[in-house]
Amino acid sequence: DWPFDDGAPPPNQIVDDWLNLLKTKFREEPGCCVAVHCVAGLGRAPVLVALALLECGMKYEDAVQFIRQKRRGAFNSKQLLYLEKYRPKMRLRCKDANGHCCVQ
Repeated sequence: DWPFDDGAPPPNQIVDDWLNLLKTKFREEPGCCVAVHCVAGLGRAPVLVALALLECGMKYEDAVQFIRQKRRGAFNSKQLLYLEKYRPKMRLRCKDANGHCCVQ
């Protein structure tokens, strides 16, 4: 559980913990799935998914569009601004033995 305020961007510690969890999980079990959810599934969970996509190399606009295709109404204006200004450090750009990105 990583609680943070509904409608707000996640604190840096939650972002670090989330990305470390993904990196570890995808190294241990390449090709596995990770589920993430919040109460409504419109803000907090989509922001964390978007951060993972950005860290894997996806552009901000593409990540938002991809998530909104799956979950209409995802993100509020504060979260969109946070994602637009977010500068990924490519923490999930590791490649597996087959050359696949660890977030797919």
